[in-house]
Amino acid sequence: MENEYSKVKVNNEIDFCSVTDTEVKTAIEKAFMKARVSYFLRWEKPGLLSRIFGGKKPDIVFCINSAQLETAEEVIGELGDVDSLIKMLRIKSNNKIGF
Repeated sequence: MENEYSKVKVNNEIDFCSVTDTEVKTAIEKAFMKARVSYFLRWEKPGLLSRIFGGKKPDIVFCINSAQLETAEEVIGELGDVDSLIKMLRIKSNNKIGF
């Protein structure tokens, strides 16, 4: 007998895009919430040498459900003026839960 979760697709997150500017992050978050795109953020800190010599900021990666890819792309396309500050990734997420 199948239950309602038998057909649920799991491990379907993708790394959609990354930003370093917190204002752009906020704009994307607001747009995703308005369009009801489910997401989570992963902060990737740069290496020690990059922080010391390059002053590089951490990358903020937006991870979304692959079923919402089209909607998320439309949302990003509507942002317009911050488009150049967004690095599009669209790759399978390698999120692992570690204990």
